[in-house]
Amino acid sequence: MGDKITHQDEVLFRQIHPLSFQDGVPGSDRFRPSELDQNRLSVDRSGLTSAMAAHALFVSTGRQSAAVFGLEVQEFESESILCSEDPVLAGGPDPENLAHALADYSAHTAGKQKVVAKRLKRLAVARGCLYQA
Repeated sequence: MGDKITHQDEVLFRQIHPLSFQDGVPGSDRFRPSELDQNRLSVDRSGLTSAMAAHALFVSTGRQSAAVFGLEVQEFESESILCSEDPVLAGGPDPENLAHALADYSAHTAGKQKVVAKRLKRLAVARGCLYQA
C-alpha cells in the first residue's frame, strides 16, 4: 500500500454489485473485504475521479456494478480503518487507475468487520447513491 490518504473529507467510492443492491439499497457486505481481499477494501478516490468515471472503468474490466456509494476517509478512520493510496499503473493485467485506494480492515477480526460494515453502510446510504447504472 502507498501513502496514507490525509484529506479527511475526501469521499472514497465503492462499487455495488447488482446482487447486493436491492430497492436502491446496498448490502452491508459491500462495505467489508471478502475473504480473498486480505482485509483490504478496494475503493476509488473522489479527489482523482468521479463516481461515474470510476464506475465506467470498473465495468470496462468485465466486472459488474449497479451503483456507486461513498464514505469519507474520516468515516473509515472513526472505525480504525486506515485508507491508503494504491494506484494501478499501466502495463499490468488491469487498466490504469490512479484513483485506486485501499481501506485496511486488518485491525478487526472477521466478526468485527461485519459489525463495522453495517455502521459504514448506514453512513453511505445516508449520503445517498453517487451514481447508478
